[in-house]
Amino acid sequence: MKRFLLLMIILLALSPGTRAEEEKVLTKGEAIEMLSAADFMRKKIGDLLSWGVGYDVSRVNRVRLVPVINYIKAEPRKLPPDNRTILDLYASVDDPAGLKNISGVRADLSSLGRFSNMMLVDNGLWGDEVAGDGIYTLQASVNDEVALGDKEIVVAASNKKGWLAVSKTSIAVEKNPTISSAQASPDPLVLEGDETPLTLTVKVDNPGRPEDIKGVYVDLRPLNLGSEVEMDSTDSINFLLEVRVPSTVPAGTKRLSVRTANFAGGYAAAVITLGVNK
Repeated sequence: MKRFLLLMIILLALSPGTRAEEEKVLTKGEAIEMLSAADFMRKKIGDLLSWGVGYDVSRVNRVRLVPVINYIKAEPRKLPPDNRTILDLYASVDDPAGLKNISGVRADLSSLGRFSNMMLVDNGLWGDEVAGDGIYTLQASVNDEVALGDKEIVVAASNKKGWLAVSKTSIAVEKNPTISSAQASPDPLVLEGDETPLTLTVKVDNPGRPEDIKGVYVDLRPLNLGSEVEMDSTDSINFLLEVRVPSTVPAGTKRLSVRTANFAGGYAAAVITLGVNK
């Protein structure tokens, strides 16, 4: 390529012409400068078309050509590999030429055991709330053969000019719920009369939907009560149990075991430590 350009420059320099054209004959330095500029531009074009280098706005003098992915949101951020819990994936997209210039938005869900080229929609259907608002939506679930851990989701938006924008987010694939708090009130419990009221509260964080918790149970045998007492759910996250402790319970530190399980086969356990005084 360089030899071809140099030959053309030499031919132009040697070809006859008017005096005005002769005054424009390139010097050797000018010819070298033109070759250098041509080589520079060729490299820049190569970078733009290279998947390895990718698009960088600084490479085209900050001319806005590509779509813009404003944000990507995944709800819930944690979900189990059960083939049933729905993941809602949202991508807010814009384009310098307007939303009508967007040709498609796709997500790579291979990390979730799904296809690597799944389409997001902005048509008011299939989980999308408002058609044509620039927020593209996809609903999916995690394959039950996917290993637990953090998973990356790559989203790409393309426009009708052939430009592509890429962004990503991540979710956590988890199976077990978490008991984030478990406590008794009052603590210590001072036994007075035949029975003394006691309130137990537990908060559970479940990967996926809160309503997929099967139940929360507490072992009240240290208080001379039942062994597997189910707690009441107030909002699928917080669980409450009010009991009356008999005066026959001896004073001392009591350890009440708490357990929970979800429909994905996960479980969690905790202990409520309670002081009893007389």
